[in-house]
Parts: sequence; structure tokens; C-alpha cells
Amino acid sequence: MARIFLGVAWPYANGPFHIGHLAGAYLPADIFARYHRLVGDEVLMVSGSDMHGTPILVAAEKEGTTPDVVAERNHALNSASFRRLGISFDLFTSTRTPIHERVVQELFLALLRDGHVERRTESSPYCPKHARFLPDRYLIGTCPNCGSESARGDECDRCGKVLQAKELLQPRCVLCNTPAEFRNSEHFFLRLDGLSVELDKFLADKSYWRPNVRTFTERFREGGLRPTPITRDLTWGVPIPLDGYDSKRFYVWFEAVIGYLSASQEWAVRLGTPDAWHRFWDAKEAVRSYYFIGKDNIFHHTVFWPAMLLGVGGLRLPYDVPANEWMVIGGGKMSKSRPTTEDVSFPALLEKHPPEAIRFYAALLAPQNHDTEFSSDELRQVTDQVLANQWGNLVQRLLVLARDRCDGRVPPRPDGWELASSPWGARTIAAHAAIGAEYEKVHLKEALELALIEVRDANRRVHEAAPWAAAEPERNRALYEGLAFVKTAAVWMAPVLPASADSVFRMLGYPTGPTPGAWATALEPAPPGQKLGEIQPLYPRDAPTQPPASSTPAPGGALDLRAGAIREVTPVADADKLYHVTVDVGPLGSRHVVAGLRPYFAESELVGRSVVLLANLAPRKIRGQSSEGMLLAADAGDKVELLQPPDGAAPGDGSGAREVAPVITYDQFSARPMCVGESLGPTAGGRSRISLGDVAVEVDGEWAVGTRLVIERGADATAPARVVTLADRRPLRVGDGAAPGARIR
Repeated sequence: MARIFLGVAWPYANGPFHIGHLAGAYLPADIFARYHRLVGDEVLMVSGSDMHGTPILVAAEKEGTTPDVVAERNHALNSASFRRLGISFDLFTSTRTPIHERVVQELFLALLRDGHVERRTESSPYCPKHARFLPDRYLIGTCPNCGSESARGDECDRCGKVLQAKELLQPRCVLCNTPAEFRNSEHFFLRLDGLSVELDKFLADKSYWRPNVRTFTERFREGGLRPTPITRDLTWGVPIPLDGYDSKRFYVWFEAVIGYLSASQEWAVRLGTPDAWHRFWDAKEAVRSYYFIGKDNIFHHTVFWPAMLLGVGGLRLPYDVPANEWMVIGGGKMSKSRPTTEDVSFPALLEKHPPEAIRFYAALLAPQNHDTEFSSDELRQVTDQVLANQWGNLVQRLLVLARDRCDGRVPPRPDGWELASSPWGARTIAAHAAIGAEYEKVHLKEALELALIEVRDANRRVHEAAPWAAAEPERNRALYEGLAFVKTAAVWMAPVLPASADSVFRMLGYPTGPTPGAWATALEPAPPGQKLGEIQPLYPRDAPTQPPASSTPAPGGALDLRAGAIREVTPVADADKLYHVTVDVGPLGSRHVVAGLRPYFAESELVGRSVVLLANLAPRKIRGQSSEGMLLAADAGDKVELLQPPDGAAPGDGSGAREVAPVITYDQFSARPMCVGESLGPTAGGRSRISLGDVAVEVDGEWAVGTRLVIERGADATAPARVVTLADRRPLRVGDGAAPGARIR
């Protein structure tokens, strides 16, 4: 059993955290922690709110209140949001605790005693109007690197360059816009230069760090290490434990990284074993320490924090700093203090989306190696198309069939069945090892993508086995193997989707979700004959969001489907799954659509292809690209089947009108679910019975046995189903790879 320490970044408590924080640091840390707990490792994950950052002072002055009011309010708000999002901290605390103050002061005095801290007088920015020195967030000016006119006294948000206050052009006070003066003030400096030899030894074997972390650290190191100020002229923060410095406090970066140590000590005290923190911190202990942060904090954790630990001695140094890039919006960095075009704060997102949908989106589009663009439309799409249609659909189909055909129990084990020799076995065993290896290397996005590949393949296998139509021995075998895979996949997905994994285990008949050590038993099928729990949809659809009356019609507006032909296909930069597709829609001209088809089709396979376009879907931004409609496709296990217009349909054929119908939102489209159907033959009264996999419906029209159709199901069980056609009543064409019941998206 390994011992793992996880320190997670401490953002300022000047406002609600946003999805950029989640995708960049908190969710990756939680996924990694949950994986290691499933393995059975001993894990300690700590973080907290940075209550002393100058952004809190700025926010308080703007509100006309005190910084403690702002900080405590936002700390409570963000703590509650983390609980709703399932972030499993062992302790989420704050920098306003007696333990934190004590540990910061003790570490400072130890560094001072051993000569790693010295006093220096420096020239600092000063506002003559307010008669006070200006900390970093109180000073703005023009960035000498990129020309941004809103660079701060410590960093430029636009280009990410770390700055000294003196480097700013036209520096001025953020509160009154008065030009800043520079006056002398005595401060304490960390002597990084004196620790450079030890730092070089520490960094020498870190070839396994992410390329962006290594590159950033090397560039910072190449510039030479200089004494760095660790105090500033303020009265808000942790006091200097020496006489004569009442008007100064520790720099927030200095005290915040010490928060990892103070939070560990606080955790031990709360646990009732005050010395327990030593197991995760003493240099002699076998511990791997990971620090999950955003790219703007890399050098603090790969240079400054290790230097401080080396200066004190006897404490465990970082093993890895898996820093992520940024999730941006509108091409720019998200910020609590700067409004964006859309509210992406935790409270706003949790009002609109289930916590697991937010987790899944942030994990799937994690900015692991490059910046990614947030899109609310894309969040809904991946929830619907991947989470519900692939994983949720697989779980639902197999469990409902087992409930209805096997007396509500896990089917009996087939005679002579062994996992390694079963059709599913060798691949599942190999996938289990590969997914675990990616989790171990903190390749969290890769681990999730490997699991989703297996889920798509499992859907294909279920379709080929067709247990709903098979005789009992074959049916039970298919269901037994399918449920064995569902249990395994639930463990794979548990770090990302803990609530869903818990639901799957309970539906399989277990009393709880996956527990510590479950990774080792993930390949063991549920016991034959085990009574299943209550079967419910894993991801039930919410009622559609009502759009503003001024821009869209009420739910139920027409779906304007048009025949189209693909003319051009180009990959979307920094998006592994997306193409930018130009579609010829005849009289409607060309439409530009962003489609997630790269995993399934080469560019050459798409150019010239006939497709079905939802032409009146409201335009939306996906990864910064405008998308004017949607290409309809059916899920087909490990691939998708693009729908095709009827034979002979020309680009633009569909509604019979030149003008496109009034626009609808993606939520409105989702409220009218469509799926693949297969005719079981005509019935009385000019109607036909259509198989949708595990259920059958009746529709108007006489359709020959085996005819494959697109069926629009009603929003509820009482609403009639219908065959989706173009204007001349000819049905859309569906490839053979999509099983009856496969969702159209």
C-alpha cells in the first residue's frame, strides 16, 4: 500500500470559484485521490481558501466592507459548492486559522535562523493620494511584454509573464488611477540564490514531469535565482513574528504554500492524533507528494516551495507537480474579479446542470496539455451524447433486461465460463491494466478516454449478441458478461463519476458503491443470483430549459431537417475530436458545423458524403468556432452512423420551404428524443410495430419487416411516436451498425 499526499491550490476567497478552477486543479486532484483510494492506498488531500490575497482587499473596498467579511462569505460558499461537486478533501480549510499562522511563523523563523532569509530595503510602489504602499493587486499598468494595459504588479493575465512592479509601464493605483511613486521600504527576502545547488539536485531527476511544467521551470531557472521578497506593506495577513514590523505581513504566495503543511497538521489535530501529519511529511517516510495547480502557479511549486522545504530540512519534497493549462472562455482567462460573457461560477453551473455532468465535462475537456474553451452547449452535448447515450444507455439496457428476463437477479454463471477465455475477457483485462497505468501517471484524461472506448465497444457487443431476442442460454450468457463489464466499468469511471458508480453498484445489488480496494476486485463479476436493486435511469433527462421568449419559440417547435452534402472538412485546432465541416444545403447556401467526428472518420471519408442537417438549431460557439446547425448521427457502439437523406434527395430538400423554420435551442432538440427503430411488420389500421431495442411502439404507415427507420419518441410515455421523414414523406436512411434503440444526436 502506497502513501500519497495531494496538495491542491489555494485560490483567493474574493468570489465564487468557477469551472476553470475545477478543470484546472480540483477535479484532477479529486480523480487522482479517488483512484488511489480505490487501489487501497493511504491518501491525504488538503487545500483551502487563501483569505489574505489582495484581491480580497480590493473586493472589500469596492463593497464598502471589511476583508474578513468577504473572505469568510466566499469560503463558506465555495466549501458548499465543493461538497455538491463531490470533491473529496480530507480537509478544506483556510489561511485564517491559528494553526496556519503558527506554522507560517515557525517556518519563517527557521529560514531566518539558518541564513536563508535576509533583510533588504527596496523601492516599492506608493500611492500619494491614499498615502500607502501598493501591493501587487493594487498596482496596474502596461505590460512590457505584450502591451496589455491591465497588467498587475506581479503578473500579466494576458501573456502570463511574471512581473516585478518596477517593470510595469505607466504604473498606477487601481483604486484611484493616480500614477504610482516608488519609495524605499525594508522587507524580508528568501535567498533563492543560496539554495540553487540543492534546487538543481532536486530538479535533476524530474524528467517524468509534464513537458509544460519542465519547460516553465527550466526557463525560470535559466534566468538565475535572486533573493525574492516574502513580506509586503499591509496590515491584512499573517503578522511578522518580530518587533518593529507591525505594518507588514507575509506575502501571500509565501504563506499560501505553507498552507499545505499547516492544513496537514490541522487535519491531524482534528483526527485526534496530532502527530499523524508526520507520516505524510517527514523526509524519511515513503510518501509521494503531488501538487495540483494551474499553469500560473508552476514556479511557486517547482522552485519556491522546494527551496523553502530544502532550507528548513527534514520535510518531504514534491514528487510531481501535474499542473494543467487553463480552461478559457471567449479565448480569455476566467477570473473571479472580471466578468465574462457567461456566468461559469460554481453556483451558476450547479443551478443548470447536475454535478456529475459538470464533473464529466471538466474531465473530458480537461486542459491537460493545452488551453481548452468552455462551451455550455458542449457541456449539454457531451452529457447527452456520451454520458447518457453511451454509458447510461449500456447500463440501462443490460440491467432492465436482467430484471425482466432473469427474475430481477444476476444471471447464472455460464458453464465453464472464465473471464480470460470469454469473448469480453482478454480485452477487458488489458483495458483494466492500461487504464490503471494512465491513472498512476496522472494521465487522467487518457484514462477516461480509454474507459469510454471500452464502453462504446461494449455497446457494440451487446448489439451483436442481441440478448433481447436470444434464447435463454445465449441470452443469459450475454447478460452475465455484460453485467460483469458494467461492474468493471463502474470502477473505472468511479474516480470521475463517483455518484454514478455508487448507483450502478447498488443497482447490481451491492449495499454500497466501490470501496477502498475495489480496483483489485473490479474484474470479479457480481455473484450469480444476487438480487438486483431498484433499476432507474442513470442520467434521467431534466425538463428542458425554457429559452427567452424574445429569441426562441416554446418547446415543440419544428425540427427543420435538410439534406446536405459535405464539401470541406478541416480539424479544429487543439480539439482531438472535432472537425469544422462545410455543408452544402442547396438554396440555403453553405453552413459551417463543428462536429465531433474525428475519432470515427478520416477527412477523406466525409468529403462528398450526403448528410442530414438540423438547420434551425440556434448557432452556438464550440471551442471558439461558430457552429450553424448539427449533423444527425446514430450511436453504433464504438462508432457513429451518420444519417443520410432518402435516395435522390438534393441538398436543401427537407421542409419544402426556402426559409428555415424558427430557431430552437439544443435543450429543445433534446426534449424530442429520436432513436433507431426496426420494423416488426404492419399491424391493423395502416400502422406498424417498431422495435426500439428493449421496447416496441406503434407508428403510422405500413413498413416492411426489417425496415430501419428514425423514430421520434414522445416527451412522455403517453405521447405518440412517429417516423421521421423529409417533406415528401420518405424516411431517413440509417446504417446497419446502429442497433434498434440507438440514440440519434
